[in-house]
Amino acid sequence: MDPAHLQAAEALEAVARAVAEWTVDQIHTDDPDMEIRYGGDSRRMWRHEVQSRVAHLVEALAADRSAIFTAHASWSRAAFMARDMGEQDVERSLHALKQVVRENLPADIVRRAEPMIDAALSETKNKVMPPPSELDRLADEGTLSRLYLLELLQRDREKAERIVHEQLEGGATLAEILTRIISPAMQEIGRMWHMQEASIADEHYCTAATQAIMARLRGQARRKPANGLVAVACSAGGDMHELGIRMVSDLLDVEGWHVECLGANMPSHEVAAVAGAQPHRGPADVIAVSAGTPLAIRSVAHLIRTVKEEGQAPDAAFMVGGMPFNMVPDLWKVVGADGFAASATDAPLVAADLARSRRSHARS
Repeated sequence: MDPAHLQAAEALEAVARAVAEWTVDQIHTDDPDMEIRYGGDSRRMWRHEVQSRVAHLVEALAADRSAIFTAHASWSRAAFMARDMGEQDVERSLHALKQVVRENLPADIVRRAEPMIDAALSETKNKVMPPPSELDRLADEGTLSRLYLLELLQRDREKAERIVHEQLEGGATLAEILTRIISPAMQEIGRMWHMQEASIADEHYCTAATQAIMARLRGQARRKPANGLVAVACSAGGDMHELGIRMVSDLLDVEGWHVECLGANMPSHEVAAVAGAQPHRGPADVIAVSAGTPLAIRSVAHLIRTVKEEGQAPDAAFMVGGMPFNMVPDLWKVVGADGFAASATDAPLVAADLARSRRSHARS
């Protein structure tokens, strides 16, 4: 990441709490009826909303990509619409944030942040459609995924597991099951939670049950012979999402990789240590890092930078993936990665290409 962009982001982050408080005050000054519409909890609710807004602006500044902030504002408006709240209040909050930034922050931050807020304002003036459903997109091809999710929402893990194991016994590969059934279902529960069609408990149960089901699937899937390649996989520090990186790890494993999946929220220095040569193996060929949220962008960049600086795996290639990298096509380059996998099922091919390229370069 560019040091100037990082410096601006860190400067905003240092005063983020104050900026959020001032913005909430400005929102209620601009519209005295706000507390009538939202009740006595209005300021607490808006404080949470604006703190999230500022946090996404920080990441957008660090990456110098306004789409990160614009997407967050659009999702917020969709959520307000789903909850029968005034989606125009999202626009009001953006105007208030812009005013607070302009009146209280250094010129360099204002110069960088104002165009991003303006881009979000422009987007919120357009007709906002609800987040698309992956299951709707799949149409008839998503039937098994719908059934899988339905069983989980009814708290019947055994029936959900039976659906995927029948496919495995029928000859489907692990990659096909993840692509056609599990991944679309998990995307849908995330969308449902955001649109208040499912509860936090629903989302947590479906995720936990799916992790258990995936572990059993991996134990029964056929594994190719070992290929001599080593992968270390994780989510960066602060990112608690790990389902995506576990999918990547399982798919690399069945392709014959030696995979060490470290899970979520991994400190950068720990990853650097593990990526180097160990008594039981050589250094990592590929380090796979997942980001489940735009708020993990700087953490991914920090992890990559730390591993490179510590130099214990100098020939390792960095492969990233996850929602923010799908949202901003060149973001993988911004964070310093060597490659990007658009989905878990793309990861084995991308990782193999990166490993071959690095090994070829090292020999030359």
